[in-house]
Amino acid sequence: MGTRRPRPGRSLAVALLLACGWPATTQALERAPINTWATTAYYLGYAEFADKVAGQIRITAADRYSLYLNGDLVGVDDDPGSVETYEVEFARRTNMVAVVVEHGGVAGDYGLFCVLEAEGVLMPSSPTDRVTPWFWTGFTLDNEDNAAWTKLKLNKLSDHEIDDQAVTWRGVQAGSLDLARFAEFAALDLTKARSVAGFPGGLDGSQGGLRLRSFEGQNLALNTFSGDPKIIDGSLASPKSFPKGARILFDEVEVDLGRLFPVNRIRVITQPPGRSGSFEDNSLRGYDVLISKDGVNYLAVGSRNQIGEESRSDFLETAVDFPTIIARYVRMVVTEFANRNASPSVGELEVFGEGFDRQGTYLSPALDLGSSERKNFDRVLRFGDVSVTADMAIQFRSGDDGENWSGWSAWSRAPEIELTVPEPRRLLQFRLRMQTPDSFVSPQLDSLVVLYDDGSLPASVAMASIVPPRVSIGVDTTFTYSLGLEVGAQNSGIDRLIILTPWPAQLDIAGISGGATIAAEGTYATGDSLVIAFDPPITSDAQLEIPFTSRLLSASHTFQGFLFAPDADDALSVQPREGEDPLTALPYSVVSEATSFDFPILQNVRPYPAVFTPNNDGVNDRVGFGFTLGRVSAAPARVEIYGLGGNLVRALSEQRLDAGFYAPVGLGARVEVPFFWDGRAQGGDMQPPGLYLYRLIIDIEPDAVVATGVVGIAY
Repeated sequence: MGTRRPRPGRSLAVALLLACGWPATTQALERAPINTWATTAYYLGYAEFADKVAGQIRITAADRYSLYLNGDLVGVDDDPGSVETYEVEFARRTNMVAVVVEHGGVAGDYGLFCVLEAEGVLMPSSPTDRVTPWFWTGFTLDNEDNAAWTKLKLNKLSDHEIDDQAVTWRGVQAGSLDLARFAEFAALDLTKARSVAGFPGGLDGSQGGLRLRSFEGQNLALNTFSGDPKIIDGSLASPKSFPKGARILFDEVEVDLGRLFPVNRIRVITQPPGRSGSFEDNSLRGYDVLISKDGVNYLAVGSRNQIGEESRSDFLETAVDFPTIIARYVRMVVTEFANRNASPSVGELEVFGEGFDRQGTYLSPALDLGSSERKNFDRVLRFGDVSVTADMAIQFRSGDDGENWSGWSAWSRAPEIELTVPEPRRLLQFRLRMQTPDSFVSPQLDSLVVLYDDGSLPASVAMASIVPPRVSIGVDTTFTYSLGLEVGAQNSGIDRLIILTPWPAQLDIAGISGGATIAAEGTYATGDSLVIAFDPPITSDAQLEIPFTSRLLSASHTFQGFLFAPDADDALSVQPREGEDPLTALPYSVVSEATSFDFPILQNVRPYPAVFTPNNDGVNDRVGFGFTLGRVSAAPARVEIYGLGGNLVRALSEQRLDAGFYAPVGLGARVEVPFFWDGRAQGGDMQPPGLYLYRLIIDIEPDAVVATGVVGIAY
């Protein structure tokens, strides 16, 4: 055991074996780097044509794409360096253009660019041009001819559901495709025409690592909150109309972005006129922009006045730019009017900013790690950058076919993660989450390295169950660990089994059935593990029944098992047996639960040894504090040392502990406990001989549990 009770994992099992002199080899584990972040994004664009007309679609994407028009497959291409032109026939009125982009997740360009053309009219996709609105989702949809979503009407986007799950469609933002390198787009005004993009999960894997997506080119106001929802719905066909003449003065529109964003630009788009109108008639002539964090205190950040006096193109759209400010509320107040008959009509009010989203998630594809063999997973190394205020956590699961997966492992934030997924398995999958309170700094995952063994494994299949499934807490109980093994000619065989126990176990060697021969010399118990040695190793199928006595100290305990091949230090995790136990009519399990909770939280507290001699001679140079902890999980624990006068001498670092036995198992056993004192004060000075008081504190709610005692220093 280490100085802190770890969660079950092979590192604990290996440490136990090596500490007791077991031979082990330094195995050359396979290393599989992961530095690409594959995603699939689904895009929908809407184009209006007055009549049915023949035309073209020119398109390029950063990776493989499938293009649909009104549900029909138009083309597929996987060359990001080319622009394809497809001859099509647009329908009268609204046309749905659907694109599926499967991005491999390598660093480089990201997004797509699409131009619709008919009778001299060009409609380029754009994150800021609402004449042809584009939306995206990361929800997994059918990529096939006549899929329902490829024909989804614009007014149905917000109600889209599949199997009772809501499909969230978002407005596109700017992509990173460099359109200037494509000769096919040379005639376009590239100051406005830009590639579009969507980022599934809110993460961006195109920058040389996985990080939170930026807000570049995203309309933060789209479909948020406003008393005038038509002005933020992404459609110029549903405008906000203002009063005529002077009545328009001081009329206002307010948008609630839903949370704080770093904002630096407000854009106002005039509704396109009908046949008898003009942009000049529909345009505002002047307005102020104010922003606020709390919706109460507003700051004026800019204004537009005498719109159209300097450039008549301002009648189409105007913008107010200002230094970036963190804000949630945006207010536009009208300050000018044109004439008594003008009734301005605004199609959209848009808000832009910079920085990164605050959180995101990523689900990897099924990973075979370059090998079709079943694998014994060891650990994962994580490389990247996470600030002290940010968070990055990863969890894993395993499987054989990419459809039937194990449960997810616990979330881990460590740079080195022990893999505790079912094994051997062929595939691994991970799920990652990032978050940051700082909109200008994103965590970044540069790569993962998975270490595994796909060579000769101890067994092909190892499944276990435990009985009884329910016991009284704190009472010595006879458990039976049933272990089913399939060991083929390709396997190395098994010479050691470790079972994690909540209390030092007593093995009933005579009661073990199944044909295995136990090596008494290598079989022993520690505070939280039972180690069983087989001599000779098990090299064929077997069904072992292993009785031992232990006791529960908490609400439940998982009797996790680990198998070791001869002279190997990489363990194979034993999996829970599948099916139902006919004796109990309950599913097989390796978990036993407590039927009562009448058990002390803290007991059996004592120092090891009671008197120690910190003179650096290698004998009794420090004291350990042993105890039994019950009914808690990740409880904050600490030890304080005091002089007889009540002065604090030393406070040992706090640790979080689960219920368990934290003391030497037997007389003369090696002391491995969570807390040690080397006889020094907080400042490092060695303390004189004498008696000292200690306090062991388990800091739980509502009241801490405290034990006190005396320890002596002698020279």
